[in-house]
Amino acid sequence: MKAKLQLRIPAILCLLIVSLGAAFAQGGPGAPSAPSPSAGYSVPLAALGADPNTGLPSPPPRPWKDADWKDPNITLTNVFYDGLPLEEVARDLRKQFNDAFDVLIPNGWLDPNPSRSVEPREPLDLRAQSVRMQLRNVAASEVFNAMNLLFETENTPFRWELRMNGKRPAALLRVMPELLPRIAPSQIDPATGLPIRTPETKRTIQFVGDLIGDGKSGGMTMEQIVKTISEVWQMTYGHTGVVQFHKEAQLLVLSGTPDQIDFIQQTVRELRSKVELERKLASKSTEAKPMTEPMPGSPAGSK
Repeated sequence: MKAKLQLRIPAILCLLIVSLGAAFAQGGPGAPSAPSPSAGYSVPLAALGADPNTGLPSPPPRPWKDADWKDPNITLTNVFYDGLPLEEVARDLRKQFNDAFDVLIPNGWLDPNPSRSVEPREPLDLRAQSVRMQLRNVAASEVFNAMNLLFETENTPFRWELRMNGKRPAALLRVMPELLPRIAPSQIDPATGLPIRTPETKRTIQFVGDLIGDGKSGGMTMEQIVKTISEVWQMTYGHTGVVQFHKEAQLLVLSGTPDQIDFIQQTVRELRSKVELERKLASKSTEAKPMTEPMPGSPAGSK
């Protein structure tokens, strides 16, 4: 009887555990409440092994070194590079290991898929990367692995891969697009799918002292020049421009994109043409004006 009771106790415990598990799974009594979608609680796709771009399961990562890639029977006792360009480092390693493997470094990289919105759209210069490290008693694969650790620490978007090119070992420098910064959707041109580039701004100075004059002889006051240019800018760009004025020095200080600065300079040229025309007309009008008073000493002026 005692033996039967001892056998029943484990069975009862098992049934109790199974029942509690079912209650938790079905949300029964005692089960924790499931997170509400409106609570903002979510699990990252990357944590589920999914591609965050597509939501599909991500393929398993490929090993960085092929199983058939064999280290040369050489150990370097001292490896020291102090800011040497990556291309020179690869050339030196190939020489020290007696050309036992080939080195493949792309000239650059450009993302072929604009929908990924990955920067930079310009070619990525892989050869400009410098290497600074010091190692002792290392094989070839250990040197390349050390550089990968260095790239990872620096958040550099490329890694070495040791691949077999047929029967020939090779070290390939591969770009990691997932490490490149991404562009916000608002910065993508919907027509082309390419990033919207913000034009570079610059500053320049324009002299307008030659435009200043009175109304009779042709010309404008500084206040009129300021008002005219500000209104033209407002009509063209629809907002307050970046045009500043220095009245004493008779200067315009222009800040903006090359197109905006060229537009203001063109406006000043047109104002200059207008002032020159007014001055010519004023000069001709003065020359053609009839004499209303007799010259001194003339008969009409003598009594």
